[in-house]
Amino acid sequence: MGIKKVGLNKNVAPQSIVEKIFFLDFAKGLKTTIKHLFKRVITVDFPFEVIVPAIRFRGVHGLRNVDGTEPEDFASWVKKLKIKPPEKGETRCIACKFCQAACPVPEIFVIKAEKLDVPEDHPHHGLKVLTQFDMDLGKCMFCGLCTLACPTACIIHTDVYDLSSYTRRGAILNKEQLAKIADDFIARRGKEKFDEHSHWPDTQKVWPEYDLARAKAWDNNPPVFGPNYQDQE
Repeated sequence: MGIKKVGLNKNVAPQSIVEKIFFLDFAKGLKTTIKHLFKRVITVDFPFEVIVPAIRFRGVHGLRNVDGTEPEDFASWVKKLKIKPPEKGETRCIACKFCQAACPVPEIFVIKAEKLDVPEDHPHHGLKVLTQFDMDLGKCMFCGLCTLACPTACIIHTDVYDLSSYTRRGAILNKEQLAKIADDFIARRGKEKFDEHSHWPDTQKVWPEYDLARAKAWDNNPPVFGPNYQDQE
């Protein structure tokens, strides 16, 4: 009785003498392995070797400071939320908590703002300043919903991907740490990520026209975005 080939078809013929001698079925099973055997290794020796992620990579978050590239309606949001008008170098965050509301895991965020303790005749009387902005990235799924909800383009994703720490506390970042991460990222790759008003350029659209591979994955019938995404297209 000959050895039967394994397959969905029960009527597959037994192996031939040549297939038995040269283990052709075994070689077919290793086709992918053999194909990659002589290719260049794509793994990196981290942390001695690092890679530069794509600009749309959803890495560690950052909080942008005022630098003159704020969205056109930035001042109106500051006035609406009764925030002290931030000066250059101060955070863009207006403590609206839209990011927390959009987040599937809202306990990631701890956001607090307090009114300034100034006399009634002071121009900043009754206005607030951000006093705390903590993010527990150990609970984050890096979905990016918080960055889409932010009206001032303050919270962003960077290309930082190393969150290793000896304790869980190391995954909790405060506003100073988040601001430094964003400052470093903007200094390195800001022009790739944003235009002069902190909007995504054409190359960073949610569904770029050149991204044919994703369109093909959806059988050339990409989903239609709702009105909330119009500003990000």
